[in-house]
Amino acid sequence: MTSCGGGGGGSSSENLPANSATPAPAPIPSSPSTTVTSNLVSQAKGTISGEITYKEIDREFILYVPSSYDSSSKQPLVFNFHGYGSNANEQMNYGDLRSQADANGFILVHPDALDDIGGKSYWNMGGWSISVHDDLEFIENLINLLMDKYSINAERIYSTGMSNGGFFSFHLACNLNASFAAIASVTGSMSYETFDNCNARKPTPVLQIHGSIDTVVPYNGIDSIMKPIKDVMDYWKLNNGCEDFVLSQPGLLPGTTSWTETYLFDNCLNGTQNIHLYVQGAGHIWPGSIYESINDPNSSKRIWEFFSKYDINGVIQ
Repeated sequence: MTSCGGGGGGSSSENLPANSATPAPAPIPSSPSTTVTSNLVSQAKGTISGEITYKEIDREFILYVPSSYDSSSKQPLVFNFHGYGSNANEQMNYGDLRSQADANGFILVHPDALDDIGGKSYWNMGGWSISVHDDLEFIENLINLLMDKYSINAERIYSTGMSNGGFFSFHLACNLNASFAAIASVTGSMSYETFDNCNARKPTPVLQIHGSIDTVVPYNGIDSIMKPIKDVMDYWKLNNGCEDFVLSQPGLLPGTTSWTETYLFDNCLNGTQNIHLYVQGAGHIWPGSIYESINDPNSSKRIWEFFSKYDINGVIQ
């Protein structure tokens, strides 16, 4: 196997180790597991290197609060998770959502993973590696911290990520989906552990962006490690009560080397949709990143366009 990371200089080359409305559960964040401390200053704006400590565990994240932030109104919150062996700063620059945050007024957080048993940063969701860290507890505590320090709309919390960060976004949708209104994965999938034990308690809209020549997270999966993308989309079609997909393809000019096939799963519960963007000619990349030559689709723009339609109960009325 090859890599599952993503970073500021483009795709990584590391090696891996072996239809009626359904009401959602009330999006009440769980209570912190214990005393939580942090260096965050309430309502501060800009790019902030954050720290959080609980149960004598120290975790880090980079928070981006746009200058337009207004504490008198509740703002959406977007998590942006890095890939395997990467970090928050690389993801902030490579899978950059800051211009979308500026234009659309949401708070953006880039958490940092801790190392797996092989010494590489890893979001713990099974698959190809082993970690002793409880990343679900980290995210629960981080949500609570941010809601304490900022004016955040608890019904509009979203998760996206690159590769391992995309896997983890699906893991959150399966395990903490009372907190997340929608998720998006770029070059990620679901580990067998996430897939087999998924306990989604409500419909959760999903956007999956994947390249046709991704050899790191292959489209057809890897036995016992990661599920094929078709299986992932089928799972969320059933969970969300969607119709079968409708495929649309663009008209192609001679010499075109990359194009996007759109698989639209429509009429899901609560008025939602699932979307799969299958990017022909793309490898293990974040399409639209300034570090990549494939700029269509613009993943960051498409992710926010998708998120902006939904709150925890489905389509925003």
